[in-house]
Amino acid sequence: MHNSEVFWDHRYTDQQLRSPGPGDWHYPSLVAALEHFGGDVTNRRLLDLGCGLGEASLFFADRGATVVSVDTSDVAISALRAYCMDHGISNVTPMRKPAEAIANIGPFDFVYGSLVLHHIEPFDEFVLALRAALPRGKAFFWENNARSSLLMWARNHLVGKLWVPKFGDKEESPLTLSEVKTLTQLFHVAVVYPEFYFFRLISQYLTRGRGESTFKQLDDLTYKMMPRFRHHSYYQYLLLS
Repeated sequence: MHNSEVFWDHRYTDQQLRSPGPGDWHYPSLVAALEHFGGDVTNRRLLDLGCGLGEASLFFADRGATVVSVDTSDVAISALRAYCMDHGISNVTPMRKPAEAIANIGPFDFVYGSLVLHHIEPFDEFVLALRAALPRGKAFFWENNARSSLLMWARNHLVGKLWVPKFGDKEESPLTLSEVKTLTQLFHVAVVYPEFYFFRLISQYLTRGRGESTFKQLDDLTYKMMPRFRHHSYYQYLLLS
């Protein structure tokens, strides 16, 4: 078992799964994905890639999709499988598989992923598998972003040192521009910055949550007044077709 699998098995242990609602932190990305997919996923085959505990899977299943939920964490897949059995959900199929294996379980009409692409290596092989699994249709990925040299410096020199926490596993690294360009070799890719998420990282990593509202105001002001800086946001949407 890889170190990353051990990390995520531990992270998912004892976490509770429930259907996401408007107040959840990742709900806007689900709504944006549904819009990208045309607003109706009824009876369409959808892959939830890197599903984790399966909140996104439940979101799309509630809207009529036939969902295949893939993750490498046995804890997460087991929890999702048990939840579906307990709640009589028959249109979600959890599978413990690596991302490069998705070509063998396609084709899909849609693919959704939340903070998963930056975990995948070798990335060029994955893109081939994604194209095979999605010969037509659309994909939506909510991802982090390595385009800010300042944020990457902080990640490499501050995160995980002294009092600064590290929230991810040791093998992951934010999605690079070159990886986005790899996707463009086989897909049309539109990059959207739904917000400017930059100064809030100070609150998240350095001040233990203090000042979050002030940092959000700075982020919102930058997004509105300085649109040329939006590509430095730590989060982005990738819309594939």
